[in-house]
Amino acid sequence: MLAAGVKPDAAPLLSGTVPTLGAVTLNWPPPPPTPPVRRASASTVVAVSALAMLLSLALVLVGSVGLRVWLTSRAPASLPAPRPAVTSTPLPVATPTPSAPLPSQSTGPVDVTDQIERGVVLIEGETPNEVVAGTGMVLTADGEVMTNYHVVRSTQSLTVTVAATGQSYRATVVGRDATVDVALLRLEGASGLDPVSVDPDPVAIGDIVVAAGNANGQGYVSANRGNVLSLSTSIQVEGPVENDPPETLHGLIETNAAAWPGDSGGPMYDAQYEVLGMTTAGGAESDAERQVYAIPIRTALDVVDQVRAGDDSGTVVIGPKAYLGVVVQTDDSGGVRIDRVEAGTPAEQIGLRPGDLIRTVDGKAIPDRLTLSHLLDDIRPGETVPITWQPTSGTDRTADITLAANPLN
Repeated sequence: MLAAGVKPDAAPLLSGTVPTLGAVTLNWPPPPPTPPVRRASASTVVAVSALAMLLSLALVLVGSVGLRVWLTSRAPASLPAPRPAVTSTPLPVATPTPSAPLPSQSTGPVDVTDQIERGVVLIEGETPNEVVAGTGMVLTADGEVMTNYHVVRSTQSLTVTVAATGQSYRATVVGRDATVDVALLRLEGASGLDPVSVDPDPVAIGDIVVAAGNANGQGYVSANRGNVLSLSTSIQVEGPVENDPPETLHGLIETNAAAWPGDSGGPMYDAQYEVLGMTTAGGAESDAERQVYAIPIRTALDVVDQVRAGDDSGTVVIGPKAYLGVVVQTDDSGGVRIDRVEAGTPAEQIGLRPGDLIRTVDGKAIPDRLTLSHLLDDIRPGETVPITWQPTSGTDRTADITLAANPLN
């Protein structure tokens, strides 16, 4: 779904291939490792069966920093029964060489203790086409949850389950910033929740990290350790729907802590299990060479603070998005081409048709889908603005259009 007023196409969110963004095509995700032993408490160790969802997703690398963002995983209809309880020794966390950390010294699965599971939630969203899954973090006892925007994008309803207790809540999107890929959710009727512990201190190359989340929509938390490889990385990402415009994310932390679709929105912990970032995107040339990127926690919380303050200036959007009622999947010379017009929408009411070329909205040129998405973010539902388009035959037309509220997040 275009990020501000365009409904998703009928194609499923998860597809086998994606449009090429560069010359090198990468396969992602790699096969998951043997699932780690999960502990219900610090003294009890429980082995949990692995849910292996077959995901054939194509990631594309542009130079060294262009990636397709992880798709939220399809949520399973049901989970397999766990194996009988066994006893295991937790894997040690090796200390990397400070000057040149080696992935082989400190990467691998770790046991999921109460400390790792604290404040982590499993997100399930319904789209017009299917059910998707991701991860989030509890920020307040009364039900504020932070996640990636791409986890909840295009959804029409959300259910959030607290991993530690199994308690589920309906959730709404309070606000978001697509350019940073951060969204703030509110859980209905929540109280007494245990928030994550946040550490906004600077991160250094070589630091030990642990990525935890709802890998592949498995319905429980798993975790993997690694090291910080680089700081302030920029990547170009695309969302899970073909119609989503690309976004460039800046200032990301690059690690080699293994993670998979469904981990998006989950915590990236430091060695003390305090959150230093939010797992967001990843790619791999091989199982041994992965790049997993996290938004620094301070960057993510800056968006949350702005949403809490009710400040929808800049790129932050609070409340529902403005809605044209068109599906646009291709950019064209001088505008964006309409593929479909939804019945009963503002676009249909003013006479827009498939094949028409949208040239300007509110007096501003529309050279591509990303520009249209960001422009609609600046318009509130109910506002009336001029729109200019070129019909499939004939000269340009201009009319006033009153934008509706988007039914999807």
